Amino acid sequence: MSEEPLSLLAVEPHPDDESIGMGGTLARYSAEGVRTTLVTATRGEVGEILDKDLDPKEAAPRLATIREGELRNALKILGVNELVFLGYEDSGMAG
Repeated sequence: MSEEPLSLLAVEPHPDDESIGMGGTLARYSAEGVRTTLVTATRGEVGEILDKDLDPKEAAPRLATIREGELRNALKILGVNELVFLGYEDSGMAG
């Protein structure tokens, strides 16, 4: 009987939470050959613009695209195999 390869599913509300909260875990298991999938609830379109090279007024309308690009770059570095967006509006859910 062959063993199924291990899989890891991580879920986060916003892009950048993968690096801040679980980056080490994702990188470790990816490096060990575990198939890793990240599910992100939002695209982070309401987040702060902290990059000093960006003009906040110019960047705000395209922040979701910027955050998605940053997330995809981070996942390449971490070795994550798959990314799934749930499509929820950032800060659009009652707490």
